[in-house]
Amino acid sequence: MVPASSLLALLVLLLGAGAPLLAQPAPAPAAIDCREPLRAARQQQLDLARRGPTLAVLLLGEIHTSVADHAWQLESLETLHGAGVPLQLGLEMVPAPRQAALDRYAAGATDEHTFLKEVGWAEVWGHDPALYLPLLRWARQRGVPLLALNAEPALVRRVREQGLAAVPPAERQGIGEPAPLGAAYRERLRKAWLGHGGQGGSGSGTSAAERADLERFLDSQRLRDRAMAERLSAARRADPRRLVVALIGRGHLEDDDGVPAQLRALGMGPSAALLRPQMPPACAPAPRGARLGAYLESSDGAVWVRRVAPGSAAAAADLRPGDRIVAVNGEVVQRAGQVILRVANQPQGQPLRLTVERAGRRRSVVVTLPPPPAAPSPGATSTPAPANGENGATPGPLALSQ
Repeated sequence: MVPASSLLALLVLLLGAGAPLLAQPAPAPAAIDCREPLRAARQQQLDLARRGPTLAVLLLGEIHTSVADHAWQLESLETLHGAGVPLQLGLEMVPAPRQAALDRYAAGATDEHTFLKEVGWAEVWGHDPALYLPLLRWARQRGVPLLALNAEPALVRRVREQGLAAVPPAERQGIGEPAPLGAAYRERLRKAWLGHGGQGGSGSGTSAAERADLERFLDSQRLRDRAMAERLSAARRADPRRLVVALIGRGHLEDDDGVPAQLRALGMGPSAALLRPQMPPACAPAPRGARLGAYLESSDGAVWVRRVAPGSAAAAADLRPGDRIVAVNGEVVQRAGQVILRVANQPQGQPLRLTVERAGRRRSVVVTLPPPPAAPSPGATSTPAPANGENGATPGPLALSQ
């Protein structure tokens, strides 16, 4: 069995960042007092271990492309598991009608490559599967049942185009009538709709066509919230021993609306929704078991070094913030996930050769890697697919390299 610490380190190999990096090394950050953010993060985990046994449903919010969020989700699952809380893990990423494919993977009947193909990951979700596979491996290795939560994209698109009232209940794949949106959630969704320009007019939301389009957009979001809430509620009622934990986008739980509101409408409780505590990048601890120790960012087809962990193999090789990684062992790379995959698969004792661009000049960097934390799982060697924007996905996945 792969130790949980190794799985966590495997995930935390790619810290995502916000702004694109320049070709010059970033200036050294000012000194930051990390004691309070670290204390708050520890306290959240202590509270989670204490409260977990009293909850029916726990929602762990995420920014889909945030490696830090997924690492925190894995840490939270391990906290609950360590506290002896029986778990079931729900996934927004997989539509409920594709549960059978998830069951086959959880039972070990299929490998990761087959699972991703069977659920249509690239078409349905689109985000880099390397961000999620450590969580799925963790669940499978510990016998934690996996639950597909979302509505089928075809149904979501139909509601988006026609409105919920135009879709007969018998054609909603068993999804019931969603509860109304709260005012704050409605306003947040309206701003998101405006940010995409709306449809049927100027995008200001003032014309009749735009108002109708906005309502259809809101209907599609309510449908997804309701679908996930019903699946979570049904799973808890089917097995009251297990706390049902859901990995969902933070937009579905902020303001205590979205999925939490639909759960309340279904009479499900007690439940809780959590987000990762904000942590200044300089305070994030270096991942245990990391091989490279460089925090990377994917931007516009390039891979940039964001930070280098002190004492890491990357630091010993003089890899620097602001470096652009052009190639690994002579193979051109364009996404951080490609670098991570090659680092993870690099045989022990063979130096890793990076082609790096620094201040407009290319140079070769030879990295001596420590032993890998664990052998990769079967099916984990396929190159992750880039995000395609489907189902609310946003391109530009961030990653952290081991």
